[in-house]
Amino acid sequence: MAINREPNTHRREEGFSLVELMVALVILTIGLLPLAFVQTRAQQDVFDSGRYTEALTIATLEMEQTKSLGFGVAATDTGTVDNYTWIRDVQNVTPTLDQITVSVSWNERGTPRVVRIINRLSDR
Repeated sequence: MAINREPNTHRREEGFSLVELMVALVILTIGLLPLAFVQTRAQQDVFDSGRYTEALTIATLEMEQTKSLGFGVAATDTGTVDNYTWIRDVQNVTPTLDQITVSVSWNERGTPRVVRIINRLSDR
């Protein structure tokens, strides 16, 4: 019985080596890390804009309520809604004109933020 020990020259190996797989994983990781950062930043920006919109809504409601009181009746006031503090300042500009300033403040990740709306109300 003879054993054939000739090298198999027609044999073709298929697949990837471990080194090729590791290089592919490193390239993929380098490409995905910035995407993860962008996703995180986008979530923070959406949250921040939601807080800003809520503060602007509070300021607008306070301004409309003050305007509905009418000239001469509106007065300086302050209050809180959830984590927002609003301040309404009414100053007499002329005998027939008041300036109303509504400021809403809140803290966003340790940084104080303010939204301010200014309007004027006359006796007419």
